[in-house]
Amino acid sequence: MGQKNSYMEFMNPILLKLKKNGKNIYNTLTKPKIVKISIYISLLTFLPGIITGLLIAINFGSLGYNIWNNWISDLGSIVFTPAPFILDLTCIISAIFIIPLILNLTRLYSSHQNHKLDNSKKEHYIILFRRIFGYIGVGFLFMGVIGMFFVGVFSLDFNPFDLHYYFSVSAFGGFAVGAFFTGLAIVLRKRIFPKAVGYFMVLGPSTASIIFLICPAPLTQQFLEWMLMFSSLAWYYVIVFITLQKLNSLLFFNPNFKW
Repeated sequence: MGQKNSYMEFMNPILLKLKKNGKNIYNTLTKPKIVKISIYISLLTFLPGIITGLLIAINFGSLGYNIWNNWISDLGSIVFTPAPFILDLTCIISAIFIIPLILNLTRLYSSHQNHKLDNSKKEHYIILFRRIFGYIGVGFLFMGVIGMFFVGVFSLDFNPFDLHYYFSVSAFGGFAVGAFFTGLAIVLRKRIFPKAVGYFMVLGPSTASIIFLICPAPLTQQFLEWMLMFSSLAWYYVIVFITLQKLNSLLFFNPNFKW
């Protein structure tokens, strides 16, 4: 018992310091100005980077790149494009600057945002499951961000232990599952985002994922991978637009937010 008490006395100050530092980092990254700047940088990097890399591969690649027969990852290989670094940098930079937006979403599920309409059991469970789905969604979105970052680090030209494949699965799977649970949270209670956005997040990426896995003829999995990416971009741009419009509202930014 004495050893246990000594261990707890040693660990408690460390845990408290880690929690305090984590909250300070969180508060810094979710400041409206930081979130806005991060959103703008992500908008200026990902889609423009993908389009630029695609156009270079189509016009200057030696093997005739096209979205019907080539994977997105092929844009990161010197075999298919003279500028594979464009995809690599696009994934790395975009992943970093998406983080503040995802962190900001957690404010929607904090106790400060759950204003009970009544004390009914139904209202209690709506709040409970909204928070559960919301935090699960954020967790999977972070998995997608990590996957995206390392897709850029481990490109097809630098792919030890086939890590590129595993991180690609992490990226697509994380964003698809994250969108599903985040969409459920939005559907359960309209706050900032319309329920229509939530329904699309639940149905759009998941449907695209199922079609990708089934790959019905005459479609190709390469083409369906592109469609899967665009289904994620569709909800992402809607979330970004609404966030930029309402970022300074009480619902989105609460300085008294507590973990």
